[in-house]
Amino acid sequence: MPNSGKNSGTGLAVVLFWAVFALFCGPAVAQTADTYTVRNVSVDISAENVNVARDRALAEGQRQAFETLMQRLTSSADWPRLPHPSDADLINAVLDVGIDQEKRSAVRYLATMSVRFKPDAIRRLLRGANIAYVEWRGRPVVVLPVYQSDNGPQLSESPNPWRDAWRSGAAQGVVPLSVPTPEQIEGTVTTAQAAAGAPETLAAVGQRFNTQDVLLAVATPIRQDGGKVKVDVVLTGTGPVASPLAGSRSYDGEIGETLEMVLHRAVEDIAKIANDTWKSGNMLQFDKQANLPVMVPLAGFDDWLSVREKLTRSTPVRSYEVAALSKTEAALVLHFVGEQSQLESVFLQNGLVLSWASDHWILQPVASRPNTGTR
Repeated sequence: MPNSGKNSGTGLAVVLFWAVFALFCGPAVAQTADTYTVRNVSVDISAENVNVARDRALAEGQRQAFETLMQRLTSSADWPRLPHPSDADLINAVLDVGIDQEKRSAVRYLATMSVRFKPDAIRRLLRGANIAYVEWRGRPVVVLPVYQSDNGPQLSESPNPWRDAWRSGAAQGVVPLSVPTPEQIEGTVTTAQAAAGAPETLAAVGQRFNTQDVLLAVATPIRQDGGKVKVDVVLTGTGPVASPLAGSRSYDGEIGETLEMVLHRAVEDIAKIANDTWKSGNMLQFDKQANLPVMVPLAGFDDWLSVREKLTRSTPVRSYEVAALSKTEAALVLHFVGEQSQLESVFLQNGLVLSWASDHWILQPVASRPNTGTR
């Protein structure tokens, strides 16, 4: 295994920077804003008057959102050790609060709200508690929800309560789950093709939505005695995030639980498994920091923009420096946290591959990976 701190051995013939390149060559920091937003926080507070109720509700909502965010970012094993900031520290960690819906009376305030947190403030709290966390969301997992109705499989057709459950009930987490609309998948995959679950079909869907991860979720409802309903789910996945989810699961409804309720419960369970699986292998130890010089082959300005955009999506890369730049190569110094194996995994999720070529590291799009042999 080569030393990650080793200087590059290539002779980069540096030419005059393209003037327009100069606009893009400053240090860049990965962007993870959406990870730190918690939506659909419900509050219902009564007090001596509505103004007091509203103030208490907003404070309670921010506290709920903070706890949700902490559990989203960390391992369940660390939840007993999660920080509990004071009201003042919590307010300082909040970027803004959005009220999505609200109702009020003379003494009662009800609302559904969204809370955005300051990433740096949340990181400081977790680092101060010495708790590892994950924040990279990466490209979405595209979900194809096929519902086995009495009339046959349903994907784009209506009604499709399984699709409705996915579009409204998928839990928020570090792994984004995206359900295309019927218009978005038109011309890409038919219901019959999706139901068959052929690898080439899933690959075509992934290419259409620019992601490696596609999850086919086939739900079959089964009516049981006593008015209860059972839902059998078969998952087929492609890509490093969706593939480990493959398998069969059953969800038994309780007395009084509707089909829609069981479908929503199934979606929440699958989303939780997806997030827990991803977190288990991608917890970054932010007390581990390292630098890595890499060479980036370029075929032009568009290549540079593409690589730069992928770097900003790669959370372990806290920043990078452009040491040299030409029309055909860029020499970068990456400043990252965690293990290098985690960095490589995140790069792959973003369409980049890090490989060793004799005496230096090469970073480039997956499709153009060279045959460099073993490291």
